[in-house]
Amino acid sequence: MFYALIGYGVSNRSLCKMLVEMGHRVFVSEAKALSEQDRRDLDEMHVEFEDNGNTERVLKADWIVVSPSVKPDHPIVSRAREKTLTDLDVVLNISKPGFIVAVTGTNGKTTTCHMFEHVLTKLGKRIIVAGNIGNPIANVRDEQLDYLVLEISSFQLFWSKSLPIDVGVILNIEPNHLDWHPSFEHYVESKLKLFTFAGKRFSHESCRKFINKRWTDVVGFSTMHLVNEHQVEFHGQIYPLRNGFLKTHQNLQNLSAVLTVLESLGFEPRMVLEALEDFTPPQHRMQLVAIIDEVHFVDDSKSTSAAATIAALQNYQDGKVVLILTGRGKNENYDALVGQLKKKVKFVVVFGEITALITPLLRASNVPFRVVENMEEAVFEAFRRASRGDIVLLSPAAASFDLYANYAERGEHFVRVVESLKEGA
Repeated sequence: MFYALIGYGVSNRSLCKMLVEMGHRVFVSEAKALSEQDRRDLDEMHVEFEDNGNTERVLKADWIVVSPSVKPDHPIVSRAREKTLTDLDVVLNISKPGFIVAVTGTNGKTTTCHMFEHVLTKLGKRIIVAGNIGNPIANVRDEQLDYLVLEISSFQLFWSKSLPIDVGVILNIEPNHLDWHPSFEHYVESKLKLFTFAGKRFSHESCRKFINKRWTDVVGFSTMHLVNEHQVEFHGQIYPLRNGFLKTHQNLQNLSAVLTVLESLGFEPRMVLEALEDFTPPQHRMQLVAIIDEVHFVDDSKSTSAAATIAALQNYQDGKVVLILTGRGKNENYDALVGQLKKKVKFVVVFGEITALITPLLRASNVPFRVVENMEEAVFEAFRRASRGDIVLLSPAAASFDLYANYAERGEHFVRVVESLKEGA
């Protein structure tokens, strides 16, 4: 079989090695310049390649495997849609390593996947998390697992053709990635495509308006509510909730998904909650960095959309947040976000490309703000505006790529600045 790989990032790099080892012919086409190391590796594998642009050479392949960054209107790939797929299609249809739980949604995918991993590992199951989470699916081809948990993005779902998924979970659907999808409707349809593959379907109740009557067997779940500081209600029963990380608005939704799915698979909710008592979420998600003069500094750099920042604000009392917005927008509408800012925030500090998009809306809505040049200025200004008991929240509502390599680098910069502020306090 002849495979053309468009894009040579993490997933296609692993897939290339796997396909060569299996004896398949591979051609790599990269829109950017390949590194010298990548060139040497490809030469050693006897793989032909091109870089600094994709050409019609890819059309000669039997199958075209696209990286998630390849957009639907790609001038060459759009001419060969019938033979275009993802690394997930290739690997999982060669070898299915175990019972597959696939998770998608606008927010919470990574945390939810790690919750599944944490619980099932503690309960003695062989489990690996792969996909959009940073672990390429080609890495798990030879594994024999009880469970494979997949994080799947809207990009991957759009290009996927046939995935042997046992359980599909949609956490939520809010406007996002509209710089990649031509419309919100296109984004919604890409997310819902998960249900065309899944044997069992689960979704948050907020997704009902998108599902309509297309699937009548979808199991719904709602965001859990705390009964008190130490207890939570699930399906009419009261359970202890000892892990403080799970008490945020976002994680109560993620937790509801995990409990609902695992209960359907025969795991008792109490057992699941006990397993999660020592769970720590991934970094840069509602992470308390420091308390300085009774002001809490929270790193939520992973909030790269307006919807994610709105969710973050739900955790705090009205008027108690000094919010830092920064980054590159995704062609979103910010009206709903600004509506929440009017209610929730005391002050907004803005820098980066989002400044031109958001400041006219803030000004029109009488939301107090200041534009600064960088993270250092943003943190110092936010601290100056905060009072005892307030929250300085980095929840950017935009991607990081205007100033940083990724959201993690942005969050780490915030942490360093806060720590320097703490040292000088």
